[in-house]
Amino acid sequence: MADHLYTYDNPPSERDLARICHVLADGGVIAYPTDHNWAFGCDAADVRAIDRIRMLKPAHPKDRPFALLCADISMAAQVGHIDSDAYSLLKKAWPGPYTVLITAHKTLARQIKDKRKTVGIRVPNTPLVLAIVARYGKPLASTSVPVLRGGSLAKHGYEVFEEFGHGLDLVVDLGAELDGQESTMVDLTDGTPRLVRLGIGDPKLFDL
Repeated sequence: MADHLYTYDNPPSERDLARICHVLADGGVIAYPTDHNWAFGCDAADVRAIDRIRMLKPAHPKDRPFALLCADISMAAQVGHIDSDAYSLLKKAWPGPYTVLITAHKTLARQIKDKRKTVGIRVPNTPLVLAIVARYGKPLASTSVPVLRGGSLAKHGYEVFEEFGHGLDLVVDLGAELDGQESTMVDLTDGTPRLVRLGIGDPKLFDL
């Protein structure tokens, strides 16, 4: 059963960050609040941890990799190809509620044992999560928490803990209520922005 860690992000607790990163390095799976929804995450190179997330979210297509959560554009550029045009857009979009599809970096397969040609990347506007990823030093595999048994999306950490705690190692909670909305997803793989999913982020930022 997961531990439920209440923490803060102004500034983040160094002791809590160290604990969270230890859990990740030890193959753990965590839940955490992003801009507007709750998400599961683990070391993107840990196949067993990723399989554990898939067990918590069985409806996620087996052939669809999870997005990679990065601390900033610099980290994102290590896993995906970001040209000058994409950089200009992403500098405005991140941190923020956008998941962006770009061509995978040629070294991605060596980094996380994944041969995907396209990678989805998020840099959420959540100081705690950015601090976790920055402290950990590499991207996390990340996916939104699925709909609860009652048909609603989780808005509080205790809901995530009660329903999914059996399959998690740690629920990281700021104590705030989230609205449960998805990020907007934009495809930049061919150089021209294409809207894949409309979520909380305004697609006009990408001229869509």
